[in-house]
This record gives sequence, C-alpha cells and structure tokens, in this order.
Amino acid sequence: MTNLHNHSTSNTSEEPELSMEELDAKWDALENEPEFLAKPIWQQIIEIGNVVPQSEWRKHFPRDFARNFEHYMYGAPREDEEE
Repeated sequence: MTNLHNHSTSNTSEEPELSMEELDAKWDALENEPEFLAKPIWQQIIEIGNVVPQSEWRKHFPRDFARNFEHYMYGAPREDEEE
C-alpha cells in the first residue's frame, strides 16, 4: 500500500488510464483489507486518495477548493463573489 512518504507527484502522462471498473476493484480490495481498516482515519483518507490517479483529481477537484472551502462544503458565498 502506498503511504504519505512515498506518494509520487509524477507527471500525469506517466499515469496509466484506469477504467471505473479497475478503480472500483482497487477500492473494493482496499476497503476489505483488515490492515487498512485498522489504520487511523487520516491514514485511510491518504490511501483512498492514492487510489485515484492525479489526472482525475485535477479534472474533478476545484482548483480554488482551499480558498473557497466553505462555498463548496456549505454553500457560503465564494471569496471572489464577496467583493
């Protein structure tokens, strides 16, 4: 299992394209692994994040998420909308 210390930020062109079925299979294997279930939640989150290729995070995760966290989580006005 990949952990935080050997997490790679490789170029997306080096990442293999995985189908949803392959991602589901990886998730099912991880979810049912006793070693995974025994870990603290923050380590589980890191490992779950590592299952998803960086190219998918870039496609689906807002670039301004950190700045506009409350907007995405609770519907508050975006920081750039308040002006």
